[in-house]
Amino acid sequence: MKVPPKIGYAAQRLKEGRRVNRVTVRDFLRHFGAERRGAAKVAEIRKILDSLNLRTEPDFESAWIGEPIWLRLKDGVAPPVPADDLTDDRADADGDVLNSTPSAVEQAVEQSEAAPTSVAPEAPEANRTAEISDPTFRIGSLPAANKPLITVNQNDNVSRAVTLMLQHDFSQLPVMQGEREVKGVVTWKSIGSRLALATKCQHVADCSEGVQIVDANRTLFDTIPVIVEHGYVLVRQKDRRITGIVTASDLSLQFRLLTEPFLLLREIELHVRLLLQKNITRDDFHLAENPAPADRQPQSISDLTFGQYVRLVQNPQVWEKLNLNVDSKILTKLLDEIREIRNEVMHFHPDPMTEQELDILKMGVRFLQELYELVR
Repeated sequence: MKVPPKIGYAAQRLKEGRRVNRVTVRDFLRHFGAERRGAAKVAEIRKILDSLNLRTEPDFESAWIGEPIWLRLKDGVAPPVPADDLTDDRADADGDVLNSTPSAVEQAVEQSEAAPTSVAPEAPEANRTAEISDPTFRIGSLPAANKPLITVNQNDNVSRAVTLMLQHDFSQLPVMQGEREVKGVVTWKSIGSRLALATKCQHVADCSEGVQIVDANRTLFDTIPVIVEHGYVLVRQKDRRITGIVTASDLSLQFRLLTEPFLLLREIELHVRLLLQKNITRDDFHLAENPAPADRQPQSISDLTFGQYVRLVQNPQVWEKLNLNVDSKILTKLLDEIREIRNEVMHFHPDPMTEQELDILKMGVRFLQELYELVR
Protein backbone atom coordinates (compact mmCIF):
# COMPACT_ATOMS: atom_id res chain seq x y z
CA MET A 1 0.00 0.00 0.00
CA LYS A 2 1.39 3.40 -0.97
CA VAL A 3 1.87 6.20 1.50
CA PRO A 4 -1.00 8.71 1.10
CA PRO A 5 0.54 11.95 -0.27
CA LYS A 6 -0.60 14.19 2.58
CA ILE A 7 0.53 11.72 5.22
CA GLY A 8 3.98 11.62 3.63
CA TYR A 9 4.08 15.40 3.42
CA ALA A 10 2.95 15.73 7.05
CA ALA A 11 5.74 13.36 8.13
CA GLN A 12 8.31 15.54 6.39
CA ARG A 13 6.97 18.69 8.06
CA LEU A 14 7.19 17.07 11.48
CA LYS A 15 10.77 15.98 10.85
CA GLU A 16 11.57 19.61 9.98
CA GLY A 17 10.16 20.70 13.35
CA ARG A 18 7.07 22.28 11.80
CA ARG A 19 3.53 21.70 12.98
CA VAL A 20 0.66 19.84 11.36
CA ASN A 21 -2.99 20.49 12.10
CA ARG A 22 -5.05 17.90 13.92
CA VAL A 23 -7.62 15.85 12.02
CA THR A 24 -10.56 13.66 13.05
CA VAL A 25 -10.11 9.90 13.03
CA ARG A 26 -12.74 9.70 10.28
CA ASP A 27 -10.81 12.08 8.01
CA PHE A 28 -7.53 10.39 8.91
CA LEU A 29 -8.94 7.05 7.74
CA ARG A 30 -10.11 8.59 4.47
CA HIS A 31 -6.51 9.45 3.59
CA PHE A 32 -5.98 5.68 3.52
CA GLY A 33 -9.17 4.98 1.57
CA ALA A 34 -11.02 3.59 4.59
CA GLU A 35 -14.33 4.34 6.30
CA ARG A 36 -13.99 1.87 9.17
CA ARG A 37 -11.16 0.48 11.26
CA GLY A 38 -11.10 -3.14 10.14
CA ALA A 39 -8.31 -5.36 11.44
CA ALA A 40 -6.60 -5.61 8.05
CA LYS A 41 -6.89 -1.87 7.37
CA VAL A 42 -5.57 -0.95 10.83
CA ALA A 43 -2.58 -3.24 10.26
CA GLU A 44 -1.89 -1.55 6.90
CA ILE A 45 -2.11 1.92 8.42
CA ARG A 46 0.20 1.00 11.30
CA LYS A 47 2.69 -0.41 8.82
CA ILE A 48 2.71 2.88 6.91
CA LEU A 49 3.01 4.95 10.10
CA ASP A 50 5.92 2.74 11.23
CA SER A 51 7.68 3.32 7.91
CA LEU A 52 7.40 7.08 8.49
CA ASN A 53 8.29 6.90 12.21
CA LEU A 54 4.84 8.28 13.05
CA ARG A 55 2.20 7.66 15.68
CA THR A 56 -1.12 9.31 16.46
CA GLU A 57 -2.15 10.94 19.70
CA PRO A 58 -4.49 9.61 20.91
CA ASP A 59 -4.21 6.28 19.15
CA PHE A 60 -6.40 6.28 16.03
CA GLU A 61 -7.69 2.76 16.69
CA SER A 62 -9.12 3.39 20.15
CA ALA A 63 -10.26 7.02 19.80
CA TRP A 64 -13.85 7.86 18.90
CA ILE A 65 -14.16 8.11 15.13
CA GLY A 66 -15.12 11.80 15.29
CA GLU A 67 -12.38 12.72 17.78
CA PRO A 68 -9.46 14.92 16.63
CA ILE A 69 -6.03 13.28 16.70
CA TRP A 70 -2.49 14.57 16.17
CA LEU A 71 0.26 13.06 14.05
CA ARG A 72 3.48 12.81 16.09
CA LEU A 73 7.00 11.53 15.49
CA LYS A 74 7.61 8.39 17.51
CA ASP A 75 11.07 9.38 18.71
CA GLY A 76 10.74 13.15 18.48
CA VAL A 77 9.38 16.00 20.56
CA ALA A 78 6.00 17.26 19.44
CA PRO A 79 6.07 20.83 18.09
CA PRO A 80 4.36 23.42 20.31
CA VAL A 81 0.57 23.60 19.98
CA PRO A 82 -1.00 27.08 19.90
CA ALA A 83 -3.60 27.66 22.59
CA ASP A 84 -6.43 28.13 20.10
CA ASP A 85 -5.85 24.64 18.67
CA LEU A 86 -6.64 23.15 22.05
CA THR A 87 -10.17 24.47 21.94
CA ASP A 88 -11.28 24.28 18.32
CA ASP A 89 -10.42 22.68 15.00
CA ARG A 90 -8.78 25.71 13.39
CA ALA A 91 -5.15 25.65 12.32
CA ASP A 92 -3.00 28.35 10.82
CA ALA A 93 -2.49 28.29 7.05
CA ASP A 94 1.06 27.00 7.41
CA GLY A 95 -0.04 24.07 9.55
CA ASP A 96 -3.20 23.14 7.66
CA VAL A 97 -1.76 20.11 5.90
CA LEU A 98 -4.16 17.20 6.30
CA ASN A 99 -7.36 19.08 5.45
CA SER A 100 -6.26 21.42 2.65
CA THR A 101 -5.81 20.92 -1.08
CA PRO A 102 -2.14 20.16 -1.85
CA SER A 103 -0.17 23.18 -2.95
CA ALA A 104 2.42 23.15 -5.73
CA VAL A 105 5.11 22.79 -3.07
CA GLU A 106 3.35 19.80 -1.51
CA GLN A 107 2.88 18.15 -4.88
CA ALA A 108 6.56 18.57 -5.63
CA VAL A 109 7.46 17.05 -2.28
CA GLU A 110 5.03 14.20 -2.83
CA GLN A 111 6.91 13.28 -5.99
CA SER A 112 10.31 13.49 -4.37
CA GLU A 113 12.18 10.94 -2.30
CA ALA A 114 11.34 12.92 0.83
CA ALA A 115 7.77 11.65 0.71
CA PRO A 116 7.94 7.83 0.54
CA THR A 117 5.75 6.12 -2.04
CA SER A 118 5.87 2.65 -0.59
CA VAL A 119 5.90 1.01 2.80
CA ALA A 120 9.09 -0.02 4.52
CA PRO A 121 9.70 -3.70 5.41
CA GLU A 122 7.31 -5.04 7.98
CA ALA A 123 8.21 -4.37 11.60
CA PRO A 124 9.02 -7.26 13.91
CA GLU A 125 6.02 -8.92 15.55
CA ALA A 126 7.05 -7.64 18.99
CA ASN A 127 6.97 -4.04 17.79
CA ARG A 128 3.60 -4.45 16.11
CA THR A 129 2.14 -6.06 19.22
CA ALA A 130 3.22 -3.07 21.29
CA GLU A 131 1.07 -0.86 19.05
CA ILE A 132 -2.17 -2.72 19.77
CA SER A 133 -4.54 -0.33 21.48
CA ASP A 134 -6.75 -0.93 24.49
CA PRO A 135 -9.76 -2.98 23.27
CA THR A 136 -11.94 -1.95 26.23
CA PHE A 137 -15.20 -0.26 25.22
CA ARG A 138 -15.11 3.05 27.08
CA ILE A 139 -17.89 5.56 27.64
CA GLY A 140 -15.87 8.26 25.87
CA SER A 141 -16.08 6.23 22.64
CA LEU A 142 -19.83 6.80 22.27
CA PRO A 143 -20.95 9.49 19.81
CA ALA A 144 -23.11 11.12 22.50
CA ALA A 145 -20.01 11.55 24.68
CA ASN A 146 -18.49 13.73 21.96
CA LYS A 147 -21.49 15.80 20.93
CA PRO A 148 -21.67 19.56 21.70
CA LEU A 149 -23.72 20.18 24.81
CA ILE A 150 -26.76 22.39 25.16
CA THR A 151 -26.50 23.94 28.62
CA VAL A 152 -28.02 26.58 30.87
CA ASN A 153 -26.52 28.98 33.37
CA GLN A 154 -27.38 29.18 37.06
CA ASN A 155 -28.88 32.64 36.60
CA ASP A 156 -31.09 31.66 33.65
CA ASN A 157 -34.82 31.71 34.18
CA VAL A 158 -36.36 28.27 34.55
CA SER A 159 -38.54 29.03 31.56
CA ARG A 160 -35.40 28.98 29.39
CA ALA A 161 -34.49 25.50 30.65
CA VAL A 162 -38.05 24.27 30.13
CA THR A 163 -38.14 25.67 26.60
CA LEU A 164 -34.83 24.03 25.66
CA MET A 165 -35.88 20.67 27.10
CA LEU A 166 -39.18 20.80 25.23
CA GLN A 167 -37.52 21.93 22.00
CA HIS A 168 -34.90 19.17 22.02
CA ASP A 169 -36.97 16.51 23.82
CA PHE A 170 -34.43 16.37 26.67
CA SER A 171 -35.06 15.10 30.18
CA GLN A 172 -32.17 17.07 31.70
CA LEU A 173 -29.82 19.96 31.01
CA PRO A 174 -26.36 20.50 32.48
CA VAL A 175 -25.93 23.71 34.43
CA MET A 176 -22.49 24.98 33.48
CA GLN A 177 -20.18 27.94 33.56
CA GLY A 178 -17.67 27.40 30.79
CA GLU A 179 -16.84 23.98 29.38
CA ARG A 180 -15.14 22.66 32.52
CA GLU A 181 -17.16 23.97 35.46
CA VAL A 182 -20.38 22.09 36.20
CA LYS A 183 -22.79 23.59 38.72
CA GLY A 184 -25.41 20.86 38.60
CA VAL A 185 -28.18 19.57 36.39
CA VAL A 186 -31.79 20.62 35.95
CA THR A 187 -34.34 17.90 35.17
CA TRP A 188 -38.08 17.54 34.80
CA LYS A 189 -38.07 15.78 38.16
CA SER A 190 -36.12 18.54 39.91
CA ILE A 191 -38.45 21.19 38.50
CA GLY A 192 -41.65 19.23 39.12
CA SER A 193 -40.80 18.26 42.70
CA ARG A 194 -40.16 21.89 43.67
CA LEU A 195 -43.31 23.13 42.00
CA ALA A 196 -45.34 20.38 43.66
CA LEU A 197 -43.99 21.40 47.06
CA ALA A 198 -44.50 25.11 46.31
CA THR A 199 -40.77 25.69 46.67
CA LYS A 200 -39.09 28.62 44.97
CA CYS A 201 -38.18 27.67 41.39
CA GLN A 202 -37.70 30.89 39.45
CA HIS A 203 -34.10 30.52 38.35
CA VAL A 204 -32.16 27.44 37.27
CA ALA A 205 -30.09 27.60 40.47
CA ASP A 206 -33.32 27.16 42.47
CA CYS A 207 -34.25 23.95 40.66
CA SER A 208 -30.95 22.22 39.93
CA GLU A 209 -29.61 19.12 41.68
CA GLY A 210 -26.38 17.17 42.03
CA VAL A 211 -24.75 16.03 38.81
CA GLN A 212 -23.37 12.66 37.71
CA ILE A 213 -19.95 12.94 36.00
CA VAL A 214 -17.73 10.09 34.79
CA ASP A 215 -14.30 10.09 33.21
CA ALA A 216 -14.21 9.38 29.48
CA ASN A 217 -11.90 6.39 29.99
CA ARG A 218 -14.34 4.63 32.31
CA THR A 219 -15.67 1.42 30.81
CA LEU A 220 -19.15 1.41 29.31
CA PHE A 221 -20.29 -1.48 31.48
CA ASP A 222 -19.07 0.22 34.68
CA THR A 223 -21.10 3.28 33.72
CA ILE A 224 -24.37 1.52 32.87
CA PRO A 225 -25.59 1.23 36.51
CA VAL A 226 -25.11 4.99 37.00
CA ILE A 227 -27.05 5.77 33.81
CA VAL A 228 -29.82 3.35 34.77
CA GLU A 229 -30.16 4.94 38.22
CA HIS A 230 -29.95 8.59 37.20
CA GLY A 231 -30.89 8.52 33.53
CA TYR A 232 -27.66 10.15 32.33
CA VAL A 233 -23.98 10.87 32.95
CA LEU A 234 -21.81 13.78 31.85
CA VAL A 235 -18.53 12.71 30.28
CA ARG A 236 -15.28 14.45 31.29
CA GLN A 237 -12.09 14.24 29.22
CA LYS A 238 -8.51 14.24 30.53
CA ASP A 239 -8.29 18.01 30.13
CA ARG A 240 -11.34 18.35 32.42
CA ARG A 241 -13.65 19.46 29.60
CA ILE A 242 -17.21 18.15 29.64
CA THR A 243 -17.66 16.90 26.10
CA GLY A 244 -21.03 15.19 26.12
CA ILE A 245 -23.95 13.65 27.95
CA VAL A 246 -24.88 9.96 27.65
CA THR A 247 -28.47 9.08 28.49
CA ALA A 248 -30.47 5.88 28.76
CA SER A 249 -31.77 6.55 25.23
CA ASP A 250 -28.20 6.74 23.95
CA LEU A 251 -27.45 3.37 25.57
CA SER A 252 -30.49 1.81 23.88
CA LEU A 253 -29.38 3.17 20.52
CA GLN A 254 -25.81 1.97 21.05
CA PHE A 255 -26.88 -1.54 21.94
CA ARG A 256 -29.13 -1.63 18.89
CA LEU A 257 -26.16 -0.61 16.71
CA LEU A 258 -24.07 -3.33 18.31
CA THR A 259 -26.64 -6.14 18.17
CA GLU A 260 -28.59 -5.48 14.95
CA PRO A 261 -25.83 -6.72 12.59
CA PHE A 262 -25.46 -9.96 14.57
CA LEU A 263 -29.22 -10.61 14.53
CA LEU A 264 -29.49 -9.90 10.80
CA LEU A 265 -26.51 -12.16 10.05
CA ARG A 266 -27.99 -14.91 12.21
CA GLU A 267 -31.26 -14.81 10.27
CA ILE A 268 -29.46 -14.80 6.92
CA GLU A 269 -27.26 -17.72 7.89
CA LEU A 270 -30.20 -19.78 9.10
CA HIS A 271 -32.15 -19.11 5.89
CA VAL A 272 -29.18 -20.19 3.74
CA ARG A 273 -28.72 -23.27 5.90
CA LEU A 274 -32.37 -24.25 5.47
CA LEU A 275 -32.16 -23.85 1.71
CA LEU A 276 -29.08 -26.05 1.53
CA GLN A 277 -30.01 -28.79 3.98
CA LYS A 278 -33.21 -29.59 2.07
CA ASN A 279 -31.33 -30.34 -1.11
CA ILE A 280 -27.78 -31.54 -0.39
CA THR A 281 -26.19 -34.32 1.62
CA ARG A 282 -22.83 -34.98 3.27
CA ASP A 283 -21.60 -36.32 -0.03
CA ASP A 284 -21.79 -32.78 -1.40
CA PHE A 285 -19.75 -31.16 1.38
CA HIS A 286 -16.52 -31.64 -0.51
CA LEU A 287 -17.80 -29.16 -3.10
CA ALA A 288 -17.44 -26.43 -0.47
CA GLU A 289 -13.63 -26.64 -0.93
CA ASN A 290 -11.17 -26.05 1.94
CA PRO A 291 -11.63 -29.61 3.24
CA ALA A 292 -11.31 -30.07 6.98
CA PRO A 293 -8.79 -32.47 8.58
CA ALA A 294 -9.91 -36.07 8.77
CA ASP A 295 -10.69 -35.82 12.48
CA ARG A 296 -12.87 -32.72 11.94
CA GLN A 297 -15.00 -33.67 8.98
CA PRO A 298 -18.39 -31.89 9.01
CA GLN A 299 -21.24 -34.20 9.95
CA SER A 300 -24.11 -31.86 9.13
CA ILE A 301 -24.77 -28.63 7.25
CA SER A 302 -24.51 -26.68 10.52
CA ASP A 303 -20.84 -27.71 10.80
CA LEU A 304 -19.94 -25.69 7.70
CA THR A 305 -18.86 -22.05 7.73
CA PHE A 306 -20.78 -19.28 6.00
CA GLY A 307 -17.97 -19.05 3.45
CA GLN A 308 -18.53 -22.73 2.66
CA TYR A 309 -22.27 -22.08 2.28
CA VAL A 310 -21.45 -19.44 -0.31
CA ARG A 311 -19.09 -21.75 -2.19
CA LEU A 312 -21.74 -24.45 -2.24
CA VAL A 313 -24.34 -22.09 -3.71
CA GLN A 314 -21.78 -20.94 -6.28
CA ASN A 315 -21.09 -24.53 -7.37
CA PRO A 316 -23.06 -25.47 -10.54
CA GLN A 317 -23.77 -29.00 -9.24
CA VAL A 318 -25.29 -27.70 -6.02
CA TRP A 319 -27.15 -24.91 -7.78
CA GLU A 320 -28.87 -27.45 -10.00
CA LYS A 321 -29.98 -29.40 -6.92
CA LEU A 322 -31.36 -26.28 -5.25
CA ASN A 323 -33.73 -25.78 -8.19
CA LEU A 324 -34.27 -22.11 -7.40
CA ASN A 325 -36.00 -20.08 -10.08
CA VAL A 326 -33.85 -17.00 -9.52
CA ASP A 327 -30.71 -15.61 -11.14
CA SER A 328 -27.76 -17.49 -9.67
CA LYS A 329 -25.28 -14.67 -10.31
CA ILE A 330 -27.38 -12.11 -8.44
CA LEU A 331 -27.92 -14.41 -5.46
CA THR A 332 -24.29 -15.50 -5.19
CA LYS A 333 -23.08 -11.90 -5.52
CA LEU A 334 -25.37 -10.88 -2.65
CA LEU A 335 -24.23 -13.79 -0.48
CA ASP A 336 -20.58 -12.98 -1.16
CA GLU A 337 -21.13 -9.33 -0.12
CA ILE A 338 -22.81 -10.59 3.04
CA ARG A 339 -19.87 -12.91 3.68
CA GLU A 340 -17.45 -9.99 3.51
CA ILE A 341 -19.61 -7.93 5.88
CA ARG A 342 -19.87 -10.91 8.22
CA ASN A 343 -16.08 -11.17 8.37
CA GLU A 344 -15.88 -7.47 9.23
CA VAL A 345 -18.51 -7.78 11.98
CA MET A 346 -16.89 -10.86 13.53
CA HIS A 347 -13.61 -8.97 13.88
CA PHE A 348 -15.39 -6.62 16.30
CA HIS A 349 -14.58 -3.32 14.68
CA PRO A 350 -14.80 -0.27 16.95
CA ASP A 351 -16.79 1.65 14.34
CA PRO A 352 -20.51 1.30 13.63
CA MET A 353 -21.57 -0.45 10.47
CA THR A 354 -22.06 1.86 7.49
CA GLU A 355 -25.56 2.52 6.18
CA GLN A 356 -24.64 0.77 2.94
CA GLU A 357 -23.53 -2.39 4.75
CA LEU A 358 -26.63 -2.39 6.93
CA ASP A 359 -28.83 -1.96 3.85
CA ILE A 360 -27.17 -4.99 2.23
CA LEU A 361 -27.92 -7.13 5.30
CA LYS A 362 -31.53 -5.96 5.46
CA MET A 363 -31.96 -6.60 1.75
CA GLY A 364 -30.47 -10.06 2.21
CA VAL A 365 -32.91 -10.85 5.01
CA ARG A 366 -35.93 -9.70 2.97
CA PHE A 367 -34.83 -11.57 -0.13
CA LEU A 368 -34.08 -14.83 1.66
CA GLN A 369 -37.33 -14.63 3.62
CA GLU A 370 -39.31 -14.35 0.41
CA LEU A 371 -37.26 -17.08 -1.22
CA TYR A 372 -37.82 -19.41 1.72
CA GLU A 373 -41.57 -18.78 1.69
CA LEU A 374 -41.73 -19.65 -2.01
CA VAL A 375 -39.75 -22.88 -1.88
CA ARG A 376 -40.68 -24.41 1.45
